[in-house]
Amino acid sequence: MKFSAILAGTFAVLASSAPTTSAVAVQERAVFDPTLLNNLVFNQVDLNYLLQLNSLDLGLFQHLALQNNLDALLFQQVFNSQVFDVQSLLRFQQLQTLLAVAQTGVLNGFNLASLQLGVLDLGLINGIAGVNLGPFINAAHVPQIQIIADGVVPTIIAKE
Repeated sequence: MKFSAILAGTFAVLASSAPTTSAVAVQERAVFDPTLLNNLVFNQVDLNYLLQLNSLDLGLFQHLALQNNLDALLFQQVFNSQVFDVQSLLRFQQLQTLLAVAQTGVLNGFNLASLQLGVLDLGLINGIAGVNLGPFINAAHVPQIQIIADGVVPTIIAKE
C-alpha cells in the first residue's frame, strides 16, 4: 500500500470523526502581525502566481494563527523570500497542505502552538534546497505570470 494512500485514509478517518460545528464560541488567543509576513503577499512573483492558481485561503491561515495559536512566523521565510528556489517551493507546499488539512475541520479546537514545522526541512537532501527554479521558467511566459501575480491582494482580517 502506498504511503499516500495510508495518509489519505488517515485524514479521511479524522475528518469524518471531527465535529462539523462548534458549540462554543472560540476566543482569540494569539497575536498576529501580518507585517512580519509581508502582509500575506509573497515577495516573489512566481510564488504569488502559485498563490493565485491554487487559491490558498490566507484568511484560514490567519484564523489558525489567531484561534489555534499557530506560529505564523514558521512561514516568514516563504513570504519574504526574494528567490524562487526549491526551499521556497517546499515551504509553500507545507503551507498549502496545512491549509488543506485545516479546511476539513480536523484542526478545530486544537492548540497548534507546539506544531514544529520549522524542523521539517525537506530540502536537506543533497543540498537541493538551493536550486534556483527561475531559469526553468520560459521567458515568454514571464509577462503572463506577472499579470496573474499582480492580482494578489492582501487578505488581512486580523485587527490589532
